[in-house]
Amino acid sequence: MRLTIRLFAMLREAHGADHVVLDLNEGDSIGAVREAIARTYPALAPHLPSVRVSASLRFVTDAYVPAAGEELALIPPVSGG
Repeated sequence: MRLTIRLFAMLREAHGADHVVLDLNEGDSIGAVREAIARTYPALAPHLPSVRVSASLRFVTDAYVPAAGEELALIPPVSGG
């Protein structure tokens, strides 16, 4: 299945675009998505341990299995005052 993952802030800057596209197997979890991103887009790898993943506008864990075509996003940590 093909997934498009939206990128924000430092992730967008590190990759030079606002999304990545991955081809994964049906049943792959978000943990597999993280591994595939690190392998396919090495500039994003250092950021992956600190980002949260959202699927269909809600945060999910690495055990979550996305559906084909589901919208995913990597959300970096936010700080401010």
